[in-house]
Amino acid sequence: MTELSIRPLSPALGVEVTVDLAAALDDALLGELERLYAKHHLLLFRGQDLPEAAQVRFARHFGPISHRSPAMRDKDTVMVSNTEPGGILGTGVLYFHSDNTFFPEPLKALGLYAIAVPEEGGDTVFSNVRLAYENLPEALKRKIAGLTSHQVFDYAGDYNHRTSLESTPPDAQRAMHPLVWDDPDSGARVLFFSELTTARIEGIPLAEEEDLIAELHGYIADPAISYRHKWRAGDFLFWDNIHLQHARMDFDPSQPRTLRRTPVLDPDGARRFPHSRDATLRAVGERRPS
Repeated sequence: MTELSIRPLSPALGVEVTVDLAAALDDALLGELERLYAKHHLLLFRGQDLPEAAQVRFARHFGPISHRSPAMRDKDTVMVSNTEPGGILGTGVLYFHSDNTFFPEPLKALGLYAIAVPEEGGDTVFSNVRLAYENLPEALKRKIAGLTSHQVFDYAGDYNHRTSLESTPPDAQRAMHPLVWDDPDSGARVLFFSELTTARIEGIPLAEEEDLIAELHGYIADPAISYRHKWRAGDFLFWDNIHLQHARMDFDPSQPRTLRRTPVLDPDGARRFPHSRDATLRAVGERRPS
């Protein structure tokens, strides 16, 4: 097996791994990378000359590619770009979030390969939301126990601002999730709350909602449990979408920024998210059966 060189990225999460992902990866090496992913939740591979097929092949080791997004219907990757035709999520700030929380089974993992990056800005910040939950005061843990978030996303909407029920079309994708997710394998508890797509927290008075969202966001955004990645062309990041949340810093929109994205579904999602449900509306006031 190829000898791996490993460097921690922060005390809270992530390791840099030196390996050529475009080369053939044997089962032993893939098994070691899977172990590092499970332990550190984020893998960084720098200096990659990574063809699309190799990126997809690596991602598929962890699960099937997700085609749920309109931009992914007939392909295995999409460009996160402000210059490429068909690019998505091209500009602006993105709040801390996990991807696809508006489905009852969120993505398992995500990969991003940097093709062009701005000279300044556009950094991606990752937060360990298991540690975020551990850092909550006991009184706050008791308060959010049993609460549910109503996650909504409009693919045609403004992704730079938090979603609201009032401004979202009735047919937008929606899901309900417990605010605290229990990992059925490790027993770890994760603060499962995406500020970007949380339109409502069920179980508390509406007047308390904004304060609770701001309070929980403060624990997620704590620099002590984060890693801030300054992109270089040739970087490939692959991370756990449940144990980590990510945010994007602002950057000059006149600077090109293009990253190739591979979203990975959870092949065991139904077991891992037994208390989540689809809440998408067929028509105003009508819910799909759970």
